[in-house]
Amino acid sequence: MARDFASAPLPTDPVGYLYGPIAQGLAMSGPMAAANNGCWNSLTDIGDLTVTDVRDILDGTWGITDADDWMERLNALVSSGYGDWIAYHAADIRRDARRARDVSTLDDATWERELRAEAARLETQDGYADALVAAIPGIRAAEDTLRRGRLLAADEEVEALDAYDYVRAGNIARWGVAVGWGDPIIVRNVALAVRDAAIEHYSSWRDFGLGMTAGRIVTFPDTWGKRVIDGVELVRPFLDSVHSPWNHLPFPTEPLD
Repeated sequence: MARDFASAPLPTDPVGYLYGPIAQGLAMSGPMAAANNGCWNSLTDIGDLTVTDVRDILDGTWGITDADDWMERLNALVSSGYGDWIAYHAADIRRDARRARDVSTLDDATWERELRAEAARLETQDGYADALVAAIPGIRAAEDTLRRGRLLAADEEVEALDAYDYVRAGNIARWGVAVGWGDPIIVRNVALAVRDAAIEHYSSWRDFGLGMTAGRIVTFPDTWGKRVIDGVELVRPFLDSVHSPWNHLPFPTEPLD
């Protein structure tokens, strides 16, 4: 984990999107694209994967077998409703409570009170408040993992977890296009939708990257979440490298009209 990523190469399409809102949205799916040697700023590049590989992944890992499944999954990812969305909500409530108090961390007792108060305010179904509270240990464990990976400071908490769905949305979009379920404009539209959604949860690329990594751990604590080095190596090039779009593009602050 002490590896230097400052000069890590990242595949980039010279004729792809390098600036502007579409580039910002595509950059949000960059870590997963780069994991397969795909260009982060392309609407169609799937890197080292073949179309057969993509079909196998979509079917075997994602349960996506046709265009209808694909669109359903894209909508869930863009709306951050595919991962552990209850934990996502719990983290959002904590962030808002911190901001209201102007503090950097929140103790568990206060966090629980805020979760129960928000569940009551929203008039959620029976058991939802308990489910929110039950998400606290998993989020804390994910943050402890980030601290061991030297990504998160001791006096710091992640802003949100939704980025894990956003990073996957752009790649699922590209893969669906690769197998013939839609046109590249869908990837463009997903990139713009993710860009605008992320503004509600994050204010910097660093916050986005930490949220992505924590969201992965929380959503898959017994599988992908245990592959800590893999998770760190997904995000560190985008956080640290001089070739990273995250170090050249401003993080979006205003949604598109």
